[in-house]
Amino acid sequence: MLLIAALTLKKAVTLFALVGPVTMIPVFLASAEGLDAPGKVRFARTIGVSVTVALLVATFLGMPLLGLLGVSLGAMQVGGGIIVLLLAIAMVLGKETSFKGSPPAADGTPAVPRGKASIIPLAVPLLAGPAAFSYVMANSAWHSYLDLIHVILPIVMVGLSCWVSFHLACRAEREIRQATLDLVARVGGFILATMAVEMMATGLRSLFPVLTPG
Repeated sequence: MLLIAALTLKKAVTLFALVGPVTMIPVFLASAEGLDAPGKVRFARTIGVSVTVALLVATFLGMPLLGLLGVSLGAMQVGGGIIVLLLAIAMVLGKETSFKGSPPAADGTPAVPRGKASIIPLAVPLLAGPAAFSYVMANSAWHSYLDLIHVILPIVMVGLSCWVSFHLACRAEREIRQATLDLVARVGGFILATMAVEMMATGLRSLFPVLTPG
């Protein structure tokens, strides 16, 4: 049980870094501008639920779909690891928003229409994007109902973290500094890069058993 708890925590931390709700706070505030306080709180909850549902769908339907296409789990782990590594590099360089498909405007502000409180593109693909989908699909294997704990719980935890992050952002909107968010993104990007390398190494060992020591 301790092993499952450790694995659940590890997956939750990695997925949290991939989804990056903290770095998406400026985008959330821009898209929620014009809503009243209760409306922003409801919007934050909607985003959290949408991210959770999107990742759960990818977890349980993604690999069967890839199976029909003849794609193995090892290949998925290597490909997902490359995407995760690219996202980590983008985070360190301060280009995460561009990497996720929403390039900033000329003045540096997120290119999301202000006042357009829609789950798209914020929930998908800015939060639940290719990197997060690749990760949950590559780690969706389970052999007993006990395994579902470390498959489902990290996704639920990250969905809750999105809700909480944006809920708190609504309350502290005037006090959040961009410099603080930039620092969080860069440190998170460095940590995420190490996780991406490990993810690719696992996939390579699966594709090429000769790489496994012993």
